[in-house]
Amino acid sequence: MSHHDEPIISIQGVSKKYKQRWALQDIDLTLHTGEILGFIGPNGAGKTTLIKLMAGLIRPHTGTIVVLGTHIEQNTDHIPDNIGLVQEQIGFIPYLSGTKNLQMLGKLRGVVTLEDIRRTLTTVGLDPQDRRPVSAYSLGMRQRLGLAQALMERPRILLLDEPTNGLDPGGIVDLRRLLVTLSQQGIAIFLASHLLTEVERICHRVLLVQQGRIVQVITPTERALLTIAVSDDTDVDLLHRWAKQYDVTIESSGRNNDYPVVHVNTDIPTPELVRTLVHSGINVEEISRCQTSLEDSFLDIVGQEVRS
Repeated sequence: MSHHDEPIISIQGVSKKYKQRWALQDIDLTLHTGEILGFIGPNGAGKTTLIKLMAGLIRPHTGTIVVLGTHIEQNTDHIPDNIGLVQEQIGFIPYLSGTKNLQMLGKLRGVVTLEDIRRTLTTVGLDPQDRRPVSAYSLGMRQRLGLAQALMERPRILLLDEPTNGLDPGGIVDLRRLLVTLSQQGIAIFLASHLLTEVERICHRVLLVQQGRIVQVITPTERALLTIAVSDDTDVDLLHRWAKQYDVTIESSGRNNDYPVVHVNTDIPTPELVRTLVHSGINVEEISRCQTSLEDSFLDIVGQEVRS
């Protein structure tokens, strides 16, 4: 997945106000082809507002929103083509089957064949032959139908607002696999969810948002810090040389239980890492991976909110 291409969505300086309250303030973000971008924040952090803005359903008070090269911030006549949208409240006609519902929606846009609909239903784990009305569907089935509706036109961008709602653990795993596959096919995915572990597993970047502002952008791989404990200070000097040679970032160093320790940031697999350290004549006492989870970062932010 290349992030060097032009962003598929580019948002600059976007703010949105409801009455006297700012739902979003000074939002800058980009979404690239094949990227899964996560959005995490307490309720009221502005995720639904941001999704509606990207879908062209509402206008910002300030800032620009460019989707696939087109400025959409002033044009809210329709959802731009090439965007699939899954919102928390999905409206389907209760007395029609899933297939019939999608046919109705497909007719409105005039671009979807019955074959497309059947293929998409199968992709999301629903039976195209199921004739039961949507009113008989479980919450999880409705959620899958919402995803099918978003995917049936083969969009280039998928905007998902809490897509795991109502899914059982098996359904969540299915969704995760599906999103990773779609991303590999080049679809750009914006995922707003409160399931931190899921977001952490599949997102390339995660926005932590609080009171309508992006307070942190996290790249999950960035957080894989490695702690290397060595025998003595001469080993620390060797370690610094080793880090330069192998292009490894040293984040900090200190002492732990009498041993000097160095925290490094690298994605070199551990066995290879050990080989290169020993090869450089470094006496390694212990190596451990310390990963600060998304949950820790999130709780830091929410904690500040509670304390302030």
